[in-house]
Amino acid sequence: MKKIIKIAKLELGLLFYSPIAWLTLVIFMVQCGLTFTNLLDAKETSQQLGTNLNDLTVGVFGGHNGFFSAIQNKLYLYIPLLTMGLLSRELSSGSIKLLFSSPVTSKQIVLGKFLSMMAYGLLLVAVLLLMVFVASFSIEQLDFKFLAGGILGLYILICAYASIGLFMSSVTPYQVVAAIGTLAILAVLNFVGTIGQSVDVVRDITYWLSISGRADNFINGLISSKDFIYFLLVIFLFLTLTVMRLNKGRKTTSSATVTLKYMGLIVGVITLGYVSSLPLVDAYYDTTRFKKMTLTDKSKEIIGQLDGDLTITTYVNIINSFAHLGSPKFRIFDKSKFDQYTRFLPNLNMDYVMYFDSTFTKRDFQYNSLEEMAQRSATAYGIDFEKVLRPEEIRRKIDLSSERNAFVRKVIYKDRSSSLRMFFDMITYPGESEISAAIKRLLVPPPVIGVLRGNGERSMSKSGDSDYEDLIHNLTFRNSLINQGFDVVEIENRPDIMIPDSLVALVIADPIVPYSVEQQGKIQDYINNGGNLLIAGEPKKSHLLQPILNVLGIKFSPAQLTQQSEDLELHVLKAVLGPETDQIGIQLKRDTIITHAGAMGLETMEKSEFTIVPLTIAKAQKAYAKKDTIPFDKGNLYSYNLNTAHKGRITGNAPISKVKGKNAIDVGTPDHDFKVFFGQEEEVPISMALSRDINGKEQKIIVSGDADFLSNAELSRFNLRTGNFSLGTQIFKWFANGEFPVDITRPEAIDNTITVDQKDLSWIKIVLMGILPLLIAVSGATILMKRKRK
Repeated sequence: MKKIIKIAKLELGLLFYSPIAWLTLVIFMVQCGLTFTNLLDAKETSQQLGTNLNDLTVGVFGGHNGFFSAIQNKLYLYIPLLTMGLLSRELSSGSIKLLFSSPVTSKQIVLGKFLSMMAYGLLLVAVLLLMVFVASFSIEQLDFKFLAGGILGLYILICAYASIGLFMSSVTPYQVVAAIGTLAILAVLNFVGTIGQSVDVVRDITYWLSISGRADNFINGLISSKDFIYFLLVIFLFLTLTVMRLNKGRKTTSSATVTLKYMGLIVGVITLGYVSSLPLVDAYYDTTRFKKMTLTDKSKEIIGQLDGDLTITTYVNIINSFAHLGSPKFRIFDKSKFDQYTRFLPNLNMDYVMYFDSTFTKRDFQYNSLEEMAQRSATAYGIDFEKVLRPEEIRRKIDLSSERNAFVRKVIYKDRSSSLRMFFDMITYPGESEISAAIKRLLVPPPVIGVLRGNGERSMSKSGDSDYEDLIHNLTFRNSLINQGFDVVEIENRPDIMIPDSLVALVIADPIVPYSVEQQGKIQDYINNGGNLLIAGEPKKSHLLQPILNVLGIKFSPAQLTQQSEDLELHVLKAVLGPETDQIGIQLKRDTIITHAGAMGLETMEKSEFTIVPLTIAKAQKAYAKKDTIPFDKGNLYSYNLNTAHKGRITGNAPISKVKGKNAIDVGTPDHDFKVFFGQEEEVPISMALSRDINGKEQKIIVSGDADFLSNAELSRFNLRTGNFSLGTQIFKWFANGEFPVDITRPEAIDNTITVDQKDLSWIKIVLMGILPLLIAVSGATILMKRKRK
């Protein structure tokens, strides 16, 4: 060991008696300073502009655009410059013969020189630690454990690059050739992961060989044994190859023996690497503060209830828009999206079935036939068309028409299955909430939402502005209840169809046709039996639902509610949550805005068997129409408010003529006049939560004087940040006794503030990119000049 250390010291001395080591250190320092300060500057600027920052440690250092990733992407430029002379210099000068004749082995020579590069790598790490030191007083509550994991990943990557550079330095006496050769090997190791991706066995081997992105887990908060072992094996492989290369000059060995040794070494390393990457032996350590790279306790609890194998079968319609993600070329990438689950389910089986069938879109008619389109898609995605199931074949195997023949996965456990879908958003893949919900559905009966239809009620499956598809039944929207573990059924309100008592909730939203006596009787029987209910009405149609509300001890206040606002229409109310909503598990901030577009208030009757909690409350005015008025619904209110009334119109033929005071608007038409009066502003409950114990269970009911607050249009409102969607989700979570959606919440990040200003940043930039690099350069120049004089 002493000889190895002596060789390392000698090599470091030679390295720092040349300009390359100092120049590399200066450039690395400047690059780190520039990258870090630019990221910090961007965050500080956003903070000054009022943006609420979150999780700054990860935001600045992690991710694909963070500090660690930027450094990782440039390390390959530095290492070949440092390693190119390690052995090439000895070969070109002939001093290698002196080493061979000295009492040191080839292994000691190689390990000594590699140790010198490990020491130099620590200098680069010191620069990274300097950035962490600056960040410690620039970002509050910095997550040091996360940063330590990222620096470890970058250091072991430096060591792996150094071992490759050392090997190439032993191959040629020309230093430039050694540097170029190192770059070539790194390019091959980055490219090899794309080879043979259509062949299962080849794909697994070439993926393991690839060095591309190997440090990504480290710099994003996850230390994985398979990645760590990979770097150790790469280092071992190239150091051993270097020793064997040097021994070739010291010993005479037959070509067959040398070939066998090389093959045995490579096969052995690949075998060890492949075994170490298997989920069964892979180990992880999450370095993030709140374990964001690991499943939440709730998800782990769900997985812990499985007592058999779980299978995920992916059905890929090769003419669907997501088809490329299911192709063999993307197989590794696709499976990696389930790494958090394979960590706890190492025997998770993932199968793929390729087929083609109608997409129920105009895409079907792009070519002469579906088969022609499927053949083109198979060629484009590298899919063997002979293995693709035809429409009649896939239909015999499984009916996917309810999924619109989309890219869908079936999670299978014992004799049960549930669907896992892809989504039209930035993430595309299902996340922890969706996957855990799909698994939990296999362990417990899923909650079923019933949506009443037959009298013109709001639809769960239409995309119109007033319908409820996004909240309840949008297959391609991840937050829709159908993707969060719920089942949804439409219930025809006919005499021969009973409303099931097994529903987790029945939705009755804004009917336009009065219910018959028989229909009302069925609904009241459902309520009397303890069924949960969401009932939502609209102004001018309150009489259609009032007979049902009489049973609950609630009545609609028939007047339309209005609210003065500088930026919203008069009929749009900004409501807040009632003070007692935490009693029913509504986990939203008290000041969360809930919008109601065209609403009426609710009033309680003298007697009610229910405990009543106001859910949303708005400060509003009641609007009263007098004297030959036009119908006072939201269509008439849509285009004006009190502040701009004299500029607008109520209807196309009813111009507003003047404004009288604050409480009345006079409107004139060619035939007659009428007035719309506004009452005094007061707090009015718009929706209420009712509960009671009946038949041995708690009955839960939501009543709303507005059916739009859960509509597609209101959930996608763009001119105001609202909590309508979150409220809708939590209402149904209340109905489901908290079982669904699966709770994957984590503690909120605490590193959310930049503690330096632009003046401080200017000084940080001067120090990191000016003073310190200059000091390093001066130190290097001084040492080199002294060396030259000697």
